[in-house]
Formats: sequence, C-alpha cells, structure tokens
Amino acid sequence: MNQQALKITTGAMATAIFGAMMLLNRQTGAMFEDLLIFLYPLPLVSYAAMYGLKSGAPVLIAMSLISFLFGNLTSVFYAITQAAIGLIFGGCLYHRVDMTKTLFLVMALSALVNVLNTIVLGFLFGVNLDQEVAEMQTMMSEVFEQAGTAMPDALLSVSYLKQMIVISMTVFGLVQGFLVYEISLLILRRLRFHVQKPKSVYLYYPPKWSGCLAFAAFIGYGFLLAHPMANEWQQNLIMMVGIFGYLYLVCFGFIGILLVLKVRAGRFRVLGIVLAVLGLFTVPYMEMIFGFFYIVSSYHERLVCSMQSEPNTEGNGAVL
Repeated sequence: MNQQALKITTGAMATAIFGAMMLLNRQTGAMFEDLLIFLYPLPLVSYAAMYGLKSGAPVLIAMSLISFLFGNLTSVFYAITQAAIGLIFGGCLYHRVDMTKTLFLVMALSALVNVLNTIVLGFLFGVNLDQEVAEMQTMMSEVFEQAGTAMPDALLSVSYLKQMIVISMTVFGLVQGFLVYEISLLILRRLRFHVQKPKSVYLYYPPKWSGCLAFAAFIGYGFLLAHPMANEWQQNLIMMVGIFGYLYLVCFGFIGILLVLKVRAGRFRVLGIVLAVLGLFTVPYMEMIFGFFYIVSSYHERLVCSMQSEPNTEGNGAVL
C-alpha cells in the first residue's frame, strides 16, 4: 500500500477507536469515564509514535470534531485534552526524546490539564468554589471538634483551602500522567511497536540543594502554623511552597525505600513494597525524612552500584 494512503488509513483507524471509546462512555452513562481518561491518549500516542507530531495534528482535529458527536461537554473536554497529551507523548517517542524527560513532560502536562479542566468546567457549569470552600471549613471544624483538638486558623482561611484544592488537583494530575505513560508503553510493546527502553527512575538523582530547599520550605510551613504572619498572601504562598516541598521529599523517600528493598529485601521485596505504600498513609513524616536523607547523602550512589552489580537488573528497561 502507498505510504500516504497507509498514513491516512491508520489515522482513520485511530480516530475510529477514539470515537468508539467516546460512544462507550456515552452509552454506559459515563460509568467508566474515570478509566477511559487513561485510555483516551492511546490512539494518538500510537499514531504520533509512527508518523510524528506534525502528522498527528490533523488526527487530533478529527478526534476533537468526532468527540462532539458522542460526548457531553464534560467528557469532550477530558477527551480532547487527554488526546492532546497523547499527541505530544507520541511525538516525543517519534523523535527519540529521552524517556525520563518524556515521563516528566507527560506528568507535568497531565497536572496542568487537570487543573485547567477543573477551572474551565467549573466556570462553564457555574460551580462556586467559595461555596465548596465554605463546606470544607464546616466539615474540618466539625472533625476537629469531635477529636477535641484546636484547628489552626491558618488552615481554615479561604485562600489557603483554595490553594489546597489546586495542590490536590495537581498531585492527582501527576499520578494520572505517570499511569498514562506506563499504560501507553505497555500497550505499545504488546502491539510490537519499537519503543525506547525507559531509564530507571532509580537512576534519576536530583541535586542535593533541592533536598535542602524542600526541607527548609517544610520547616517554614510548620513555623507559620504556629506563628502566622500578618500578611495573609505571603503566608499562604510560603505554606503552599512548604506543601510542595513536603510532597517532593515524600516522593523521593518512597523511591528510596523501594530502591533499598530492591537491593536488600530479596524474596521479601513484594511485602516490602506493600509496607512502603502503607507507610505513605501511616507514617508519611518518616518517609519524608528518609527522602531528605536519600537526596542529600551519598547513600543513593551506593544503592545504585549495588543494584547494577546484581544479575538481570541493568538494562531491564523498567521505570521502577
């Protein structure tokens, strides 16, 4: 078959698969929409990985048009934005961009899209963010009253709760981007696509100053809880930076624990991973402290050397 005709046919098939997912979402009353969000990027990831970003742009336009036939306003927004992420992801695969950079790009785009979707849809449907914040204030006050503890006023301010909503949407977007990345690569390999082997996340090591900065931001967050500032805007800004610093350290603490288990735990590795996940919810401050130690010390280099010296660990192409 002529290459141009093959390109058009493949684009039509990708658009048809995308339209079938939109139709399935409509016929099931959006029952599986949370699952389909992770699948919407796949047709364009595959197409752009074969033909590039420029060739995938007309396919994205076709998908956008067909989404209005089979979806409501909410599903259309989600589907189009996720398809756009798939286009960029596939373009990175086509141009052989470093897989670690591609992962971080997909996660950042997913976080940005998740925040923008919530804001845009809230504006279109008249969702009052102030009303939601007021409900959160009431609920949090009742919970702390039942527990018999005093709630810091800084945690009940409207601006701070709005920032927490944005932060939670950002974190959810980062997780969503990671899952889209992993699911896409898994399916592409099953379909015999030639995909670069991703660099292990264990080999990514941030600069030591970032760990010190994140820890200092978290200390500032804790200090402001006990000693609020007169300027509420500056206080909320510092507290938001402190929360991101906390999440940054917890993330690398979790990665560090997984690396320790990979090197030291042996056959009990699966049980160790389960305990590490439970630690995120039960003793997150311990994982935060370990994350700080993991970043600023040389322990990471020793663990990586031990991992690479083990058989069947180097070049396995796994992200984790």
